[in-house]
Amino acid sequence: MKDTTRAWAHPHLNQLGSHQAIIQMVEAFKLEFLAAFGNPDATRAAKQKITTLTQSSTCADYITKFRTLAMELDWNNMALRGQFARGLHWEVSCQIATRKHCPCTLLELQNAAFVINNALCKERASHLPRDNKPSKGSNPARGTSTSQSTTGSKRLSNNPNFVSEEERNCHHTAGTCIKCGKMGHKFAECRTGWKATPIEDKGKAKETAKIGKESGPKLGKD
Repeated sequence: MKDTTRAWAHPHLNQLGSHQAIIQMVEAFKLEFLAAFGNPDATRAAKQKITTLTQSSTCADYITKFRTLAMELDWNNMALRGQFARGLHWEVSCQIATRKHCPCTLLELQNAAFVINNALCKERASHLPRDNKPSKGSNPARGTSTSQSTTGSKRLSNNPNFVSEEERNCHHTAGTCIKCGKMGHKFAECRTGWKATPIEDKGKAKETAKIGKESGPKLGKD
């Protein structure tokens, strides 16, 4: 088979580009060669595949598959360009249609589709929601600190003097005092007392009350 194809091709290749050549163009040489030695079944299969081929993933993958099938066909550039455009993703096709200068050749269309597809992929990636929640197994120490802070928050919330961060934020948003929630003054100027006596002063209060009880009877005796 190699000898047969070589014997057929050499005369044409030797004269290719000469005014005496029977086949003047490389594209015409390809057509004649396929007509003489091409596999009709392979050509038929390639035609069927290329007409059903669509861009299902990246544009680069689609271009590679399309070019592989196009090598088995004798279609001209216009036919290949039309078929390639039909198989493009609809978003890429819409972007190409809005361009000021539409691609005229298959190569120009493939290059434009490749650039547009990459731009669309980057745009989608930039709009993906970012999950800032830490993974459970990524940092075991983080779970301990979280539990400690939760316990601390519970202790503070049980304190009658405690004003939660949520309350402070609400008061701040409303433009009121973050301590008492009233208008007309700021926290530093607030004269409103806390809800109850601070825990640290309870001992002093008890001690004062005890001294008062002990000193009362003595004064009565005198």
